[in-house]
Amino acid sequence: MSKVIKGIIIAVVILAAIGGGAWYYLSPDEVSVTRTGRRDVAPSLSLDGNVEGNEPVTVYAPVSGTIEAKNVNVGQRVHKGDVLLSYATEKQENAIDVARITLDYDQQIVDAINKSRSENKAKVAKANQMISQCEVVYATLKLNIMALDSGTYSKDYDRKAKTQIIENDIQKMENEVSSNQSELAKIEAELKKAELTENKSNVAKLTEEARHLQDKISETNSAISKNKRDIICLPIEGMDPATYNQYQSLQNDLETVTRLWSDARTERDTAQSMVKAYDELLGNEKNAALDELTLDEALKELEKASGGSVSPSDGVITKCYVDTGAVVEKGNPVIEMQKADSYMVRLLVSKYDITSIKEGQYAEIRIGNAEYKGAVSNISQYAQTDSSGKAKAEVSVDIYTEDPLIVGMEADVTIKLENISDTLTVPNDCVYVDDSGSYVFTTDENHVVRRRYIAAGVKDSAYTEVISGLNESDVIVSDPAAPDYEGEKVEEDML
Repeated sequence: MSKVIKGIIIAVVILAAIGGGAWYYLSPDEVSVTRTGRRDVAPSLSLDGNVEGNEPVTVYAPVSGTIEAKNVNVGQRVHKGDVLLSYATEKQENAIDVARITLDYDQQIVDAINKSRSENKAKVAKANQMISQCEVVYATLKLNIMALDSGTYSKDYDRKAKTQIIENDIQKMENEVSSNQSELAKIEAELKKAELTENKSNVAKLTEEARHLQDKISETNSAISKNKRDIICLPIEGMDPATYNQYQSLQNDLETVTRLWSDARTERDTAQSMVKAYDELLGNEKNAALDELTLDEALKELEKASGGSVSPSDGVITKCYVDTGAVVEKGNPVIEMQKADSYMVRLLVSKYDITSIKEGQYAEIRIGNAEYKGAVSNISQYAQTDSSGKAKAEVSVDIYTEDPLIVGMEADVTIKLENISDTLTVPNDCVYVDDSGSYVFTTDENHVVRRRYIAAGVKDSAYTEVISGLNESDVIVSDPAAPDYEGEKVEEDML
């Protein structure tokens, strides 16, 4: 072959190579595409969170006092009835001693008052019986004396005047006796209290005052008796010796009866005043009843302190607010714990997914290699901020298990959403998300790749629901490198 022919062949090969390279570099890239279609979607939502106790429990101090021993630590698992904190009981024991002493003292006063009141009631009854007898005898003697004297005393009007004067004196003295008896009853009551409290100086003072009043009452009663006798023993001129002797005998009997009558009245009035005074002191009975309640409460407080702070259920200690030696007030929180038979996972859900979640939806929870069933129990109406600063809705998922889970462990949760029939969908791999929302890549009439935002709904393992933004049979770029072709013309390879 001549050199000319060889040159021509080489030139043709070179031109073909150059043309093929130009065609390769200038022709559109081929990308995989698919079309939107209507399908049934069995959606689910996969999220992660941490295991928490579903039912937190606060343990409060049962008494005021000092922590003698702290028996648990945060993270420790406890059982119902375990003693979490022990308390020193010295304060409660001292309160019981004080309550018993106070009750014993007030009870002694009550017993003494009741005894004295009963004794004085008996004195009143006895004195009333004596007064009744004296009244009968006095009336009889008075009639007899008046009968002996009526024929010998001519100036009856003068006698009546003198009698009225004497009776007025008697009335004044009886009023004085009544006043002194009331004062004596008060002093006697105060004296009884002073004797119980062993107040010696006050006892001596009150005893002297009582003795002085008793002497005054006795002197006044004697004067009353004398005046009553004088009323009967007015002038007796004109009596013969026999009548006079009879008259004198009746006078002596009358004097005796008057004295006995006066003494009985004194005894009765004094005793009645004492009964009244003791009735007013019966407030001590209320004090004794209150003392019994105080003692009963002190005994209960000791029982509570001895029992300590007890775990109300099986669970895990999450917080402990006190330590050994701390002083606490009754009702203050001392321990926080989570019940062992109730767990949950708290999830943070984006604004795009939260509309698909409803309370009661079934959930599958994986913790390590273990799988559990559960359900959505609560959707908070207040958004929380995640680690990236985005606001997300808080969703609680209960875990159905009797296993003792570890609070704080990471859990993967898949929530089964409501199935949707015959809805517009695109493959999950075709959907992208940025701060503006969900989008896909499509091709226009010039076969240029364009970004198109859509309103994405639920999705299952293969497809995502399209609520708006696409129409049925629209072409969607399904190539994994779709973002790289944005704005470029491509050749479509329909799958």
